[in-house]
Amino acid sequence: MTDLLDAARSLIPVLAARADATEAARAVPAETIAAFHDTGLLRALQPRRHGGLQLSFGVFSQAVEILAEGCAASAWVYAVLGEHQWILACMPAQAQDDVWGAHPRAVASSSLAPRETAVETTGGWRLSGRFPFSSGCGHAQWAILGAKCMGGTRYLLVPLAEAEIEDDWEVLGLRGTGSRSLILRDVFVPAHRSVLLRDLLAGTTPGARTHPDYPLLKAPRGALVPFSLPGVGFTLARRALSLVSESLRARVSRGVRAMSESEVVQQQLGQAAAEIETAALIVSARRAETLALVDAGHAVPPEIVMRDRRDIAFALWQARAGVERLVELAGARTVYDTDPLQRLWRDLATISTHTVVSRHLGMLPSGRMLLGLPPSAGEA
Repeated sequence: MTDLLDAARSLIPVLAARADATEAARAVPAETIAAFHDTGLLRALQPRRHGGLQLSFGVFSQAVEILAEGCAASAWVYAVLGEHQWILACMPAQAQDDVWGAHPRAVASSSLAPRETAVETTGGWRLSGRFPFSSGCGHAQWAILGAKCMGGTRYLLVPLAEAEIEDDWEVLGLRGTGSRSLILRDVFVPAHRSVLLRDLLAGTTPGARTHPDYPLLKAPRGALVPFSLPGVGFTLARRALSLVSESLRARVSRGVRAMSESEVVQQQLGQAAAEIETAALIVSARRAETLALVDAGHAVPPEIVMRDRRDIAFALWQARAGVERLVELAGARTVYDTDPLQRLWRDLATISTHTVVSRHLGMLPSGRMLLGLPPSAGEA
């Protein structure tokens, strides 16, 4: 655990030095992905049976936050590819052998929202359509694609060689993630290369039986996802607070008055710090409690899953409010693309559009539970 987090810390200056080039290329450099492999970071959640480290999700979550100190886009791609090692490990043993048997360093990108319908055929499904937001697809060998299937939504596993990557990633923030769209045209997916979403949500996947010594595979997916991608956003908020605090110490307003002497500046900076640091405390507390249950092999009650989804969404938007307060304090210089605060702001705004931190989807299930109402159809 300590070694892996130390490896992540050692990459911070390397990722920071590549951050401009990563944004300009709209993709993480191959050298960065190689470093994630060479340090073992991409093996964190991979099962030992396939050469992985089989670590706690808490270690992985902390590594995501550390890497974001250097480059948000690189940390985001790491979070995606690293978390998907867990999804792959949840699939049937034959699918895992397909992925890692001849290539233990193989990774998968994804497009998980079930936008398309797979057509059932002999031995599996046929899948066509456009699958957007596939972060890191330029460095992956496989893709995990959500699809509506007879019997329920499934995550289907497809070799990326059988997909076309459409270069459509021209966006506001997280430009360096290379989250391009995948185009599939009547691709056959064998039955064993799939897992039911409801099994992932319940922690009852084929992989849990294949790796009985790995308690993480028995955890419901909903207990894990709040502690993966959102971590990038919380680090960005802390970076913004540090950047603006240091800048304001030396700034003079209109060449007359030191901004640090303004009570308005002092109050607004203190407010932003409270918003950002309280958000971090929420994340730390919820992560420690929930992932301790997972590591011990205990069941995670549905009320904790709903609570965590709610609180991480709340915390992310609270951190975003703090950063927007900092942007207002920083003033007009933030409109320049060369201003370092602008990228932090754009990246955080982009992260806050992700489903996992949707305030509506986070608050609604918890509110229903508190009112004694049954889960809505989308939660069941």
